[in-house]
Amino acid sequence: MEEIRPGLWTWTGEHPEYTREMAWEPDPRSYAVDIESVRVLIDPVLPAPRADAILLTVPWHRRDSDELELPVLEIPPAGIEAVAGYFAEETAFWLPAHKAIVLGDGIPDGHTAPIQWETDDPEATTRLRALLELPFDLVLPTHGEVTDRVSFEASLDVG
Repeated sequence: MEEIRPGLWTWTGEHPEYTREMAWEPDPRSYAVDIESVRVLIDPVLPAPRADAILLTVPWHRRDSDELELPVLEIPPAGIEAVAGYFAEETAFWLPAHKAIVLGDGIPDGHTAPIQWETDDPEATTRLRALLELPFDLVLPTHGEVTDRVSFEASLDVG
């Protein structure tokens, strides 16, 4: 597990349902964030640190959540804000204290334009661009490497 900032960590682990036929890498990224006296895991894979609860960016990111036997929250605790993600089913999480945003599947890494993901949802790109209204400087994708706002903006072709 790697500390990104005090109270914010990331790690990778093998996806429990991964097979070689899948189009994505076998080692998705997970996050842990301490908000006051609560530790929340986001899209966790094993091995995971001790925690109090789980948040999912998309319903299919349960990954190893069941094995952890922690509550999966519908509403994030104070200090974490849920905002719309690229896909209608996706929730991005803004971590104001860390000036960070956690993205599920809308951006597979901070350097790839979301347009590569097929969707017939005309509002998808609008929702992703709306994230730029948040004051974040760190982008935490659940697939790919941690990156920054500049790379995120470049992936959207905005300046």
